[in-house]
Amino acid sequence: MEYVSLEGLRTDGRRPNEHRFCACTFDNPISQSNGCSGSAEFKLGQTACVAAVFGPMTSTSTMQNAIDPLAQEQLKVTVEITSAAFGTDAFFTAPAGRKTSSISSKSDRKNKELALKFEQILSQCVDAKRFPRSEVYVSAATINDDGSASAALFNSIILALVDAGIPLLDVFVAMCATRLDGETLLDQNEVEERGRGAECFVVAETKERKKTDGLKGNIGFNSKNNDDANDDDVKRIVSYDIYGGKLAATAVDGALRACAKGCDDVAIVMRKAMKKRLAKLASTTKNM
Repeated sequence: MEYVSLEGLRTDGRRPNEHRFCACTFDNPISQSNGCSGSAEFKLGQTACVAAVFGPMTSTSTMQNAIDPLAQEQLKVTVEITSAAFGTDAFFTAPAGRKTSSISSKSDRKNKELALKFEQILSQCVDAKRFPRSEVYVSAATINDDGSASAALFNSIILALVDAGIPLLDVFVAMCATRLDGETLLDQNEVEERGRGAECFVVAETKERKKTDGLKGNIGFNSKNNDDANDDDVKRIVSYDIYGGKLAATAVDGALRACAKGCDDVAIVMRKAMKKRLAKLASTTKNM
């Protein structure tokens, strides 16, 4: 199958470095009906994911505290990810019940591995020292998977944490890319995921820096060209994962830079949604 035409267009009409339309919403009745502290929905094209945050609450991980005494002095983030069979199911319950919706046995292992990865990444994104001896429970679900579901899940979790009032060190955004037909395709859809090319998952810190700060980027293996990089290349990648195949060093650097640029574009939409949400909460507090 030809994933990139001679005109440089993909199967859905996008250029290789273009991502799909993204949207953020906080007023999600599916997650808000469970008494959570914060919730959000993130859409990336036809891929839709929702997340709910419960807490902070008193930590119950006594076994982990016994192994690592310093762990009790920081906020612990527990993530659970499910795949919805139908868009009308109730996905979330309070953490005391720890009941999840019915999920496919094939995706169960993948969701557990993804949840463990998100816990490790979020430990670098959340201001863990603000809530000692506390725990935050995050429940996320994929309503519709049309590709790049892992990035949409992570972005929905970040938005839900902001809605719950959990302090973050910055706005962190995730983006995916794949390598097909010798091209790096940003934000792959379901058809491109079936191509079984090497895939890249990136979480980047999208700090609003001025163009005159003079910083240089260093995000990939081919970092010797960073001295000539534009200001758009000034990024800080918190975490990245490449799976499904092998890539040359130059291809890895291109995939990382494409994902980092996509993270900046998505961050603009997420920041606008956050500011709108905070303004609404502020107006509600004044009227009380």
